[in-house]
Amino acid sequence: MTEQQLLHIVADNMDEGLIYIGADRRLSLFNQKAKQTIGVGFEQLFTHPEGCIEEGDIVLLADNRLGYDDGYLTSKDLSLLGIKDASIKAGDLIVAMGCYKTPLQPATYRHTSSLFPGGAISVSGKIQGLNIECTIHTADKIMTLSVNDVNYDISFLKACGHMVILDGKTKELKFYQAKGYTVRKESVGEILRGKSYLVKDGIIHDIDVLGLHMYDILEYDEMTSWAEDILDGKKAQVTNTFLDINKRPALCSLRPFYNDGTIDGVLVKIREISSLDCLLQERNQFISEVEKFHEVITFVPEQQQESCLDQVIGNSTMMKQMKYFASRAATTKSSVLITGESGTGKTLLAEKIHQLSFPTDAPFIEVNCSSIPASLVESELFGYAGGAFTGASPKGKTGYFEMAEGGTLFLDEIGEFPLDLQSKLLSVLQNKRFYQVGGTQPKRTNVRIISATNKDLREEVRLGNFRLDLYYRINVFPIEMPSIRSRKGDLNLLIPILLQQICEENQIP
Repeated sequence: MTEQQLLHIVADNMDEGLIYIGADRRLSLFNQKAKQTIGVGFEQLFTHPEGCIEEGDIVLLADNRLGYDDGYLTSKDLSLLGIKDASIKAGDLIVAMGCYKTPLQPATYRHTSSLFPGGAISVSGKIQGLNIECTIHTADKIMTLSVNDVNYDISFLKACGHMVILDGKTKELKFYQAKGYTVRKESVGEILRGKSYLVKDGIIHDIDVLGLHMYDILEYDEMTSWAEDILDGKKAQVTNTFLDINKRPALCSLRPFYNDGTIDGVLVKIREISSLDCLLQERNQFISEVEKFHEVITFVPEQQQESCLDQVIGNSTMMKQMKYFASRAATTKSSVLITGESGTGKTLLAEKIHQLSFPTDAPFIEVNCSSIPASLVESELFGYAGGAFTGASPKGKTGYFEMAEGGTLFLDEIGEFPLDLQSKLLSVLQNKRFYQVGGTQPKRTNVRIISATNKDLREEVRLGNFRLDLYYRINVFPIEMPSIRSRKGDLNLLIPILLQQICEENQIP
């Protein structure tokens, strides 16, 4: 076995995707996990021969973002199914069933804005005796095209176009969409415009991509653009950043490799977003096991805890663990997410982490996201340039990010942050720069973010109220504040302290 063969065997057994792009833009490493993520290899649940769509064929369609990951599908393409509706626009969700180039048989369809809040959008009916249903489950991110109770499902993260074609004469399956449609050049738009499609014979064909130019397999998108910049020496490297690869979001790291002082290529490491949930569960399980271990051997020296976090009252095992993680969080500049019920002391904990992390003169700016009107959130956070809008001060206004420069910005009740501004907050956290409202020059920012919430953000993500990529960005170091009822033994410490505070405030014995 050669060293090259051994390298590929090891790479294929790793749990993250690996791609190596040489300086000549050709692929010399592309492991199995990368192929699965990008759709080079995919599971084939149904079979059909090669062919192309023909007049009279029955078409089932689901598209959650018209014109994006569907071969640039347009309203003109939809007219081939008998859909002529001027209100349908790019970015809309649409489900439809109809016959190809059959003007006397109108299609059945539903469409709605891309701001559709969640749930499902569906159409159903009969075509030539077949029971058909087309559904997009926006919360679960699954599209289902059903023919006589046979389901053709496809999952999506950001956007996807899904299509099934039945022979208009025999009613047999002619084509269905699978995960690898981007690589196979078999998107909805391409096929409706007459492009032939390949056979699906139930076998997962391992496409040999080594030696191919990267654009034979990868589209020109965020990841390949950054790879080009690294290969051209315009960018040093990229670490743990969400980028699109063939229109599929993934957590990516790109690192250059050198040979005799010149760039030999760039190594791309990929993690699917769907796999990050498993990674989070594994991490939580690991932390749980570490906690059990430390319980036996005295979790943290008590004197160290009290000297660092003496104002956070509690001596129970849960509080010792929480204080330990808080002290560890203070040694890093990673984003911290504090969760727990209202009244458990999340703000106090955020202040103590800040005090342990920074010099005494570093600012600690607290922002309650639920108390700022949605229309003012952007200008309050980022400030505005002079005269940016009617009624604006001609001198402009400094935002909270600038006020917290060199210190901590505490975003309390982050679960209430407006959905339409979450992308801008994510951009600031990723790129470390922002624009004031009405401003034309970017401002750099060096701020440590601590967030807090009493909501279950995972559930908010599922409901479509909170962005998944923002959740991962703020949840680098999670800390949960336990409730009083879960640590009743701490009441003996809390009651005399609270009694003394109340008596002093009211000037009574």
